Amino acid sequence: MELYQLNIFVVVAEEGHLTRASVRLHTSQPSVSAHIKSLEEELETKLFIRTPKGMRLTEAGERLKVKAENVLKAARDLRIEARNMGDELVGDLSLGLNTDAEYLRIVPLLTTLAEKHPKITLQIQQRASTSVQETVRDGVLDCGFIFGEPRHPEIKTVPLENTHFYVAVPDIWKDRMKGGLEALADLPWITDPSDNPVQKLVEQFFKSRNIKPITQLKVDGDEVIRVLVAAGKGISFLRKNEVETANRIGQAVHTMFFEELSIQANFVYLRRHDQDPVMRAVIDQVKQVWGLE
Repeated sequence: MELYQLNIFVVVAEEGHLTRASVRLHTSQPSVSAHIKSLEEELETKLFIRTPKGMRLTEAGERLKVKAENVLKAARDLRIEARNMGDELVGDLSLGLNTDAEYLRIVPLLTTLAEKHPKITLQIQQRASTSVQETVRDGVLDCGFIFGEPRHPEIKTVPLENTHFYVAVPDIWKDRMKGGLEALADLPWITDPSDNPVQKLVEQFFKSRNIKPITQLKVDGDEVIRVLVAAGKGISFLRKNEVETANRIGQAVHTMFFEELSIQANFVYLRRHDQDPVMRAVIDQVKQVWGLE
């Protein structure tokens, strides 16, 4: 019996469905089903009842799920205890970035972390806020940055700052700005097609002002959006540092300020890792580079 089998068992029990569990575990449904079958054979106990709606725990499955959760917790506690025993913290953490490294202060973070804890390594991945949350919850990422509040109670946040977005207008349409948003509605607007907190903020902004942009370009990626705005291909929503970057790489970009275009930036990680000394070290350095200590 392996720890990964117990983890699969617990995830299937939580999701109540093989397909949802396989998505969360980032593996195939046949693989999840095979591991559950193998575990049932090893334990000589039926863990689930298969129904048209999914997977339901048997009475024995309910009792063994609690035991499995205790074993997985004990394994995590063992790793934490081992890390605490050394004179120097050692470990690898995977970190998800939801936007550009400059805004997230990644270079200062890596610099201070290397100075204080040279044997801690960060493995960095670029993902949207929603993806960062999902992969942190599922254990694919250890921690990351997001905009907005987490959707899952098992995720803990370190609030960083209230981030403001501006309506960014290319120089060729600056004269239209005098007429307000209504005068810009028939121009191309560049938005993100993904299900993320910033896009929901944008949709609410349009709705509250009863504005329906006629032409919308759907672009996945902050950097591409900045380049297109700088090239005069459309209007979008950019942070101050993004506007500055766009001004450096293309024509002048002008901004319009609206109070409601703000959202919380957070550093996130799983609550159960709160006492992990390596995670605590990274959190302390994040707080330091963001001026929170």
